[in-house]
Amino acid sequence: MEKNGNNRKLRVCVATCNRADYSKLAPIMFGIKTEPAFFELDVVVLGSHLIDDYGNTYRMIEQDDFDINTRLHTIVRGEDEAAMVESVGLALVKLPDVLNRLKPDIMIVHGDRFDALALATSAALMNIRILHIEGGEVSGTIDDSIRHAITKLAHYHVCCTRSAEQHLISMCEDHDRILLAGCPSYDKLLSAKNKDYMSIIRMWLGDDVKCKDYIVALQHPVTTDIKHSIKMFELTLDALISFNKRTLVLFPNIDAGSKEMVRVMRKKGIEHHPNFRAVKHVPFDQFIQLVAHAGCMIGNSSCGVREVGAFGTPVINLGTRQIGRETGENVLHVRDADTQDKILQALHLQFGKQYPCSKIYGDGNAVPRILKFLKSIDLQEPLQKKFCFPPVKENISQDIDHILETLSALAVDLGGTNLRVAIVSMKGEIVKKYTQFNPKTYEERISLILQMCVEAAAEAVKLNCRILGVAQAFPQVAV
Repeated sequence: MEKNGNNRKLRVCVATCNRADYSKLAPIMFGIKTEPAFFELDVVVLGSHLIDDYGNTYRMIEQDDFDINTRLHTIVRGEDEAAMVESVGLALVKLPDVLNRLKPDIMIVHGDRFDALALATSAALMNIRILHIEGGEVSGTIDDSIRHAITKLAHYHVCCTRSAEQHLISMCEDHDRILLAGCPSYDKLLSAKNKDYMSIIRMWLGDDVKCKDYIVALQHPVTTDIKHSIKMFELTLDALISFNKRTLVLFPNIDAGSKEMVRVMRKKGIEHHPNFRAVKHVPFDQFIQLVAHAGCMIGNSSCGVREVGAFGTPVINLGTRQIGRETGENVLHVRDADTQDKILQALHLQFGKQYPCSKIYGDGNAVPRILKFLKSIDLQEPLQKKFCFPPVKENISQDIDHILETLSALAVDLGGTNLRVAIVSMKGEIVKKYTQFNPKTYEERISLILQMCVEAAAEAVKLNCRILGVAQAFPQVAV
């Protein structure tokens, strides 16, 4: 069992909340499944996976031949801020029973979703070790706060970029518990070769569509500025209608504001427009092929600035949702997407280009590194995590042991006849005295005086005396 301190398998619980996090967690789950001698895998499914309006995406987990140990219905519908808070609360109510039953050694949590915050909070309070995937990154909305909150709860961290690693260290996380592995989804992206990709394109966009002659659109609400994000989505759809290219539009996630965005789609007749295909979910293997061969991707999904770079597909990143992300040269930012014309100009600039493939977020070898990291976890180590704070001014708070101890010094008398050592208080009072006959040779004297000092120092601890220094007295020698 490498060095995890046990003679048993490591019980790993992977909790997945939505289609996006499953694309990152699935490669790790497959890796764990291939090593049954080391790991036991429990899969917990919650969040939007279990909602029909969002595609019942738990089915793709079953299709991947994973046994779902627990299904938790944790979403309170409403798609507003209050519903998000209530969903976190509902998850916190339901998760303790599940974790008590499964008793995992470690829980793997991904990313920055509100569901993931509930998972990390539950595991931390129930003394379960947490491995957080994709910590240390910066995007541009409430997700940042949630991501960093999970980092503080997590015991171990798997990050994707060197910058993310440095952010974690700056956040006082223990460098020994940080693994720079790359993004697990890149293991699949960089090995994705499908000669029959045209059949996938035709299935989702129609028989008359050509490679590099269509757009993939994926836009989510920005929970810190819902009204503006809805307006921006409306402008995006207007620009896409004017651009007049076949477009695959994926429904937004379940964040606050998504219901209003769906209303905008229906108001503009997107689901029935001849140039648009509106879908709730595309299986990840097929989605890879669709974005790899698209003329352009547009929206504000992290997928656009992270995964799509692996193929060099042009991306238009709208608004502030991903403003802090590291991106390749394939990404054109329209941070202030306040007019239809500005978005339309970006489409004209980007559509049909081909950029160099980017490996900012991974080299295709993340999963082997993560499995090795999991095997190295020592369950005998203390559960309480420690933070690596920078040096600060010494704490001057009072402690009863310091108040009660006696400030003292060792007094050493190198007499001609006897050697003496004493513990003497700052008031000049002798607490304890040691006397030995002075040996004849120099070596014997030095050895004996050192032995007496060590004995006195040890006794000082028992007597609650703090030794602040040593004073020596020498006999006068006539010259």
